[in-house]
Amino acid sequence: MSLDDEVETSDDIVVECELEAAPDKVWRALTVPEFVSAWLDPRPDEETDQSYEMIDALPCSRVRYAWRDGQDERETTVTFEIGPKQDGTTWFRLTHSPTRPARAANGNSPPLALAA
Repeated sequence: MSLDDEVETSDDIVVECELEAAPDKVWRALTVPEFVSAWLDPRPDEETDQSYEMIDALPCSRVRYAWRDGQDERETTVTFEIGPKQDGTTWFRLTHSPTRPARAANGNSPPLALAA
């Protein structure tokens, strides 16, 4: 899946806001490992089964992480999008998307059932 193939669903959680920081500073917070862990680890003093791994990035624009909460076996995708605003602040959008389970190629569910 490329960056442009991502599609929002009704299950997505989307948060959009303006951050009072320059886009390059926000980008570093989203991509430099030490800063990412400080920002994304909700309880750095506690041991959790939570993990995340960068999937891909479009420099200074968008970064996606595969996110796993140890309490849930499913992996989700968290996408951060940023952009500069004229006043030097940053437009910020977070989209948290559940990963859809893969379907078997030999299943008889639509649309494959129609091909038979």
